[in-house]
Amino acid sequence: MGKKFIRKCKRNALRLLYFPIGLLEALAKTANVYCRDFENRQRFRNSIIDHGSCFNNTVSIGDSSRIYPNCMILNAHIGHYTYVSRDTLIQNATIGNYCSISHQVIIGLGQHPLDMFSTSPIFYHRNNAFGKAIIEKDRDYNDYKEIVIGNDVWIGARAIILDGVTIGNGAVIAAGCVVTKDVPPYSIVGGIPAKMIRMRASKENVSLYMNSNWWNLSPADANNLFSKL
Repeated sequence: MGKKFIRKCKRNALRLLYFPIGLLEALAKTANVYCRDFENRQRFRNSIIDHGSCFNNTVSIGDSSRIYPNCMILNAHIGHYTYVSRDTLIQNATIGNYCSISHQVIIGLGQHPLDMFSTSPIFYHRNNAFGKAIIEKDRDYNDYKEIVIGNDVWIGARAIILDGVTIGNGAVIAAGCVVTKDVPPYSIVGGIPAKMIRMRASKENVSLYMNSNWWNLSPADANNLFSKL
């Protein structure tokens, strides 16, 4: 009992010793997050950027869009009046106007080669997760392929969009599905892998919407356009 008590006292003493260091580290991390949030708001002044999101230098966001908390967006363009809900990852994608992207969506996972003896990046990238270069130069392999998402696309919660996919204007991606192939305009897809469920609109209306290019208008002008039809 006495030895256990002594060991416990030693652990507590060490924690007290490390407390100032831990406190300083926590304060530094908190300050960094708030500074990053401020920088994001200054960078994307014409949109609403909530706390905790990360963007690299190649990201662009159109006017009046919104990024909810804790999103990570890399090498992407997001159009006007598009929202991205919390905890979403977007990589190497072009996303149009008036899109609705729900929470915990993954757009762009990256890929690994299937024609080598191993899929581990240590065998085809000098700069890899392990910090070890065992090859003389990088192999000719592209980890990411661009994803194109049209205008007025609705993507449900926890959907996954794989690399190289194109999603047409007006499409609906059901929650939880995995999109492995291109999605036609104004279609509704769901499942793993995602398959066509039905069309969102009649052929006549799809033609009308596509020819109008209404997504390039302001919300008021778009609403007025279809109010008169």
